[in-house]
Amino acid sequence: MTRYLFLCLSVIACLTAPLVPKMAIAEPITIEHERGTLTLDAPAKRVAVTNWATTETVIALGLDPVAIADPDDYLDWVAKPDLPENFTDIGQRAAPNIEALRDAKPDLIVISKDLEMAYDNFNAIAPTIVLSIYNNNRDALPEAHKLFETLAKATGREAEAAAWLADADVKFAEYGDRIRAAMPPSRALAITQFVSESHIGLYGKSSLPGTVLAKMDLPLAYQGPVNNWGFAKGGVEILGPRAQDTLVYLNPVPDVIREKVWASPVWKILDFVRNDRVYELPVVWAYGGMPSALRFARLLAESMESGPVK
Repeated sequence: MTRYLFLCLSVIACLTAPLVPKMAIAEPITIEHERGTLTLDAPAKRVAVTNWATTETVIALGLDPVAIADPDDYLDWVAKPDLPENFTDIGQRAAPNIEALRDAKPDLIVISKDLEMAYDNFNAIAPTIVLSIYNNNRDALPEAHKLFETLAKATGREAEAAAWLADADVKFAEYGDRIRAAMPPSRALAITQFVSESHIGLYGKSSLPGTVLAKMDLPLAYQGPVNNWGFAKGGVEILGPRAQDTLVYLNPVPDVIREKVWASPVWKILDFVRNDRVYELPVVWAYGGMPSALRFARLLAESMESGPVK
C-alpha cells in the first residue's frame, strides 16, 4: 500500500511539474556607448541622469530617474515631460554633486561627453555610460533616436520604446501636414533663440529643430556653418539674410530681451517683421532628445495654425 501510494504521488508530481512556472532569470545586457561596452547583470532600475535630454528620455520610457541635474532650470527650459515627485537633486549639469549622486544609490549613471573627463569618478559610484546627442558634429535627431533605443535596452524597456517611436513617426507626419497647410507659402523657416539682443542663435540643418524639419520634409532657411550644437550666433544683423523667410523663435525669452530686440532699428525693417511672418513657440528645449523633438513639431504646428505674433 505504501509503495502504491508512493508511485501515485510520483506520477502526480511528474504530471504537474510542467505547470509550475520557472523563476525568470535576467539575462545580462551589453550596452555599446562612447567609452566602449558595458554589461549589466539585469536591466537598470535606478538611473541617474546628468543632462536634460537624458532626463526626458528616461521619463518618456516610463522610468523615474533617481537623480537629476538642474531640476529647477528644467522647468523653465524644457517644461515637459513632468519631473517625478521624488528624486535627488545632484546640482549643476556641468558639475554634478558627487556626494549627492552617491547618496541616490543609482544602478546606472548616464553622462554625455561633456563630463567624460570625470568618467572614473562616476563609474566608481555605479556603472556609467557615455551617450551624447550634441557636440559631436552629427545630426541631432538620429542621435536622439539612438539614445532613446540605447536607454530602452539598458532599462529593459525596448517594447515600450518601439511603441513610443512608432507613434512618434505617425505624429511627425501629422504635424508636418498641418504645418504645410498653415505656414506662409513659398517661405523657408528660420528657427531662432533670443539669448540676448547681441546673441541670437540661428539653428542649422544639424540641429534638433533643423533635423526635425527635415524629418517632416519642411524647408529650413539657414543652411550655413554652425557650431557643435547646431547653431550660428550673432546680433540682430544675423537675421538680415533671412528677411524674406518666416521667423520662428523659441521661448523662454525674458521680456527685457524681447523689448530690446523689438526696438532695434534693424529688426523693424526686416521683411518678416513688416509683413507679419514672425511666429512664437512656447518653451521647448532645442538641445533635447526625442521628447523635445516631438514637442517642437507639435508646438510648431499649433503656432502656425494660431497665426503670427501681433
